[in-house]
Amino acid sequence: MTDSDLRQAFLSLREEFLEICRGRVGVIERNWSEINSGSEDKNISEALEFIKREAHTIAGSSGTYGYADVSKSARELEVLCAQLMDEGVNDMDAARQEELAAAVTLVFEESTRMFADPEIGTVPF
Repeated sequence: MTDSDLRQAFLSLREEFLEICRGRVGVIERNWSEINSGSEDKNISEALEFIKREAHTIAGSSGTYGYADVSKSARELEVLCAQLMDEGVNDMDAARQEELAAAVTLVFEESTRMFADPEIGTVPF
């Protein structure tokens, strides 16, 4: 296999990754909306667990496909969610809520840039 063949195979896999990643970002978005819904029935702990799991997957796979900024912001969101869950989400103060909002927003912004311009990712070939 030539470098050109490897590059093409990588780019093809990256296209698949981007489609799957859109769904993962959608899961984060839906659960973030649930946290902010004001509903009495909302389960913040469960929503944070979904966000943490999707952020973990996005962090690992986006780095593999050359999107370091998305990987970094998703990893930060994952770690923050884990911390908040350990601290007890029902006792989250305004500062922690703002920190979570900023982390989620950064993942949305970075992933939106990635989806709009897939060429911003590095290619190892």
